[in-house]
Amino acid sequence: MAAKILCLSAILLGATMGACWPIADKNAVAGAQSAESPTADLGVADVALEIAINRFPAGYQGRWAISASACDQDPDSSAEIMSLQGRLIKIAGSIGTMVQGKRMTSKTMAAEFQFVDKTHKSTRMMAFKLSEDRAQIVRTDMVDGLRTRYVRCPKLMSG
Repeated sequence: MAAKILCLSAILLGATMGACWPIADKNAVAGAQSAESPTADLGVADVALEIAINRFPAGYQGRWAISASACDQDPDSSAEIMSLQGRLIKIAGSIGTMVQGKRMTSKTMAAEFQFVDKTHKSTRMMAFKLSEDRAQIVRTDMVDGLRTRYVRCPKLMSG
């Protein structure tokens, strides 16, 4: 009875107390989470990772285009194509190398890229977010906030 009065007093004061909440075992919590989200066991949920990376994860790699019809354009000259391979990003004829990156969740990452051409070097920060089905990706330029949405091109055009 004293514990209930203490809990009610804490609630009225706006504070929470650990003793007021029931403790569930791990199996009950896992079962409840599976019941809430039928896709939790399928790995669809976005999981926090916070790990350093130096290359694109496998799900990000490949050729991406502004639209499916743009997939057949030349990736070396088209502004509508983006290619992600290993540490490299190809955008509109320029190639950047990932210097350092961070994978925040299973579907989001950010990285710093170094671009070198005949006259100068530049560094750009970009963030990437994959769609749930991994068929689309959004690239955000962290300097100006410009967001570009791409669709995945067929594997035959993955270069």
